[in-house]
Amino acid sequence: MRQPHLFLVLPAMIPAPALLAGAARAADAAACYAISDADARTACLAKARRDPGMCYAVLQADRRAQCLAETRAG
Repeated sequence: MRQPHLFLVLPAMIPAPALLAGAARAADAAACYAISDADARTACLAKARRDPGMCYAVLQADRRAQCLAETRAG
């Protein structure tokens, strides 16, 4: 018996609000790439993706601490 393709089944398994939230995060992350300062761009991406691990790539200690605090809190 032939298996259905994953890409046909996957959208049915993800609730609509989750798809919208993912699209909003992607739009936020896309805006971060316009920031020329590397530390600010990395912090922006960490917040948009809700990934505190990315904050460790921020070189300035004070900005890194702020990134970690903002990413973990929200």
